[in-house]
Amino acid sequence: MSTEIWQFAGMLAFFAIALFLWLRIVYLPGRTLERWEDRRIEVRKEHRRPEDSPPRGCDS
Repeated sequence: MSTEIWQFAGMLAFFAIALFLWLRIVYLPGRTLERWEDRRIEVRKEHRRPEDSPPRGCDS
């Protein structure tokens, strides 16, 4: 009985560590990159000069 409890605790610890590593290595850096890219697009739109925009009569 005691062995099964330790096995279950070890399995829970493994999943907790795997979740923590996934959050730190995969999920949070991706979210940070998405927010940075969104911010970069907003800044680019705010600082657009009239000569940067395409001509009004252009269909492409």
